[in-house]
Amino acid sequence: IPLNFLHAIDGTPLEDREYLNPRDCLRALCMMRFVNPKSELRIAGGRERHLRSLQPLGLFVANSIFVGDYLTTQGQPPEEDYTMIQDLGFEITGSCSGPEDPCPAT
Repeated sequence: IPLNFLHAIDGTPLEDREYLNPRDCLRALCMMRFVNPKSELRIAGGRERHLRSLQPLGLFVANSIFVGDYLTTQGQPPEEDYTMIQDLGFEITGSCSGPEDPCPAT
């Protein structure tokens, strides 16, 4: 289940929406885990803007994150995601797409 947080874009009807409180975002992730205990949860678009410094905590709730850019917006650099994942003691598994992705071998 991909979990997106609104990334308000100028010129759209929701452009004036404010960022969510990072703690509320974590609560939403926890609720999704509670109601979907056996599903794979993936934190996706908008996580950088809404979770901010609490992004790492989201990985204790979700199974994975989307790395790199999204459909219509840019994500944080993949290197930052890889470092965050490794700093938490998690292992990067699976494949990375594209030759520009510096995904370390596991």
